[in-house]
Amino acid sequence: MTTSSSSDRSRRRDIRTRMAETGESYTAAGRALATAATMTIDPVLLAPYPDETNVELDELGWRVLPADATPQQRAHAEAYWRPVNPDRPCRCSGSCLHGTQCDFYDHPGQRCRGLLMHVDRYPGSLFAVEIWEDVHECLDCEAVTTTSVELPAVPWGEENPACGTIVYDKVRHPNFPAEDEDDGYDPGCLECGAAPGYRCTCGDEPWRCEECGGDDSAYGCTC
Repeated sequence: MTTSSSSDRSRRRDIRTRMAETGESYTAAGRALATAATMTIDPVLLAPYPDETNVELDELGWRVLPADATPQQRAHAEAYWRPVNPDRPCRCSGSCLHGTQCDFYDHPGQRCRGLLMHVDRYPGSLFAVEIWEDVHECLDCEAVTTTSVELPAVPWGEENPACGTIVYDKVRHPNFPAEDEDDGYDPGCLECGAAPGYRCTCGDEPWRCEECGGDDSAYGCTC
């Protein structure tokens, strides 16, 4: 009993120390320390393979992160690793279908014998920050499979009582596009206020409508 109590006190002390260093919540700090304690890393996986080119450090996945990596760093590593062939360990943090047999049947009773390659992982929920979406591609039949995976130790964001769900920086969320991402919205001319498809009255360059090709005359645009 004494040993257990001492261990609990030590764990709580380590969590509070990490909270002071990183600014994480008690739960996030505890998850990070628990994850780091269970990770055993093969040194071979800490560098690109000899046949890979132009691989950056942050494309090697969670293995290159320090033990005290922040939740944002872990989430970024989970969403931004370089895929590898099915005969090599996947660079995600685990629990994927990488290297398993494809379950696509191209003919009745004939299952594809190809292997799946894990090619992407991104947030798979609007509110549950531990849910991720996986994309696997068969190297033989090119079938694409998507599955959901729950990663309590690697959330892609956090819940903020004041503003709802916050997506960590450098994590691609399909429902929360980044500010610099093109969402297809055209505000028109920001100088004179002309709406899209209408004549812009400012600037020296001849104006031409992108929709109908109308020239820079008063009635040149027909759309």
